[in-house]
Amino acid sequence: MLQQSAHTLIQEQTNNGLTGDLSLTNITNLLQFLSLSCKRGVIKLVRHPGNEEGSVYFVAEELVSAVSGNLSGIEGFADLLGWEQGTFRFLPDVGCAEKTIGLSVQHAILEAVTLLDTRANEKTMHQNTELEKRSLSMEQAGRESSEVMNSLLEVPGVDAVVVIGRDGFVIESAGSSSRVNIEELGASLAHAINGVEEMGGELNVNSFQDMFIEYGRAVIMCRPVGDAVAAIITPDASKLGVIRHKTKKLFTELGQSF
Repeated sequence: MLQQSAHTLIQEQTNNGLTGDLSLTNITNLLQFLSLSCKRGVIKLVRHPGNEEGSVYFVAEELVSAVSGNLSGIEGFADLLGWEQGTFRFLPDVGCAEKTIGLSVQHAILEAVTLLDTRANEKTMHQNTELEKRSLSMEQAGRESSEVMNSLLEVPGVDAVVVIGRDGFVIESAGSSSRVNIEELGASLAHAINGVEEMGGELNVNSFQDMFIEYGRAVIMCRPVGDAVAAIITPDASKLGVIRHKTKKLFTELGQSF
C-alpha cells in the first residue's frame, strides 16, 4: 500500500532524481518508501510559502541527518514533519558529510513525533498557566477591600484585620478579637507607627515596611497598605511565619483600595 501510494504521488522522474508536491504526500511516507526500497541519497525540500529549505539524508533504512533552516538532527527532522506545502526532490547516491541522527528511519520518526508531542503539551501548559494568571489578576483587580480582608481572615491564626488611617481612625475592619479593643487600637497604633516612621527618617533607613508587637495575650502585625496601615491580630507568635508568608500578596492587593 505504501509503495503503491508513493509511486502515485511522485510526479516526475528526471535525470536529477524524483520530484513531487508535499501537498500530495508527506515526508514520512516518502522517506519510508525510499528507505524500504534500499535507496540512498538526500531529499531536498522547499516549503511554501516562504521558500524555506530543508534536507534529509539517509542510507537504506538509516536516517543519517536532517536540516531545517537553523535546526539540525532530530529537532530539524521534527520541524520538517510539519511541512504540508512545498516541493521535494530526491537525489540518489548523495552522501552527507556529518551524521547528526544515525537512527533507523522508524526510530527517528518516533523520536521526532515524541518531541513534537512534548512541545505541544508544554505549549498548552504554558498557555493554560498564562490564562490562569490573567484570570487571577482580573479577579484580584476587581475585588473589593472587604473581600480581600475576608481572604486574610482565612489565613490560619488570624483573628481580626483592621485598616487604620494615619490619623488614627479605623477605616475598615473584619473578624473579631476579645484580646484587643479595635477602636482604641486605631489611635494607639497610628501614634506608634508615626513614631517609628519618624525614627526611620532620622536613621535614614527608608520607610516603614513591617512591624509586629508581641504582648502576653496577643500579637499585632502591621504593614502599610496604600496611604493607610493594616493590622492583623493573632493570639500568639506560633503561626507568625506562616501568616507573614500567606498575607504578603493579600496586603499588596489590599493596598490598591487605600
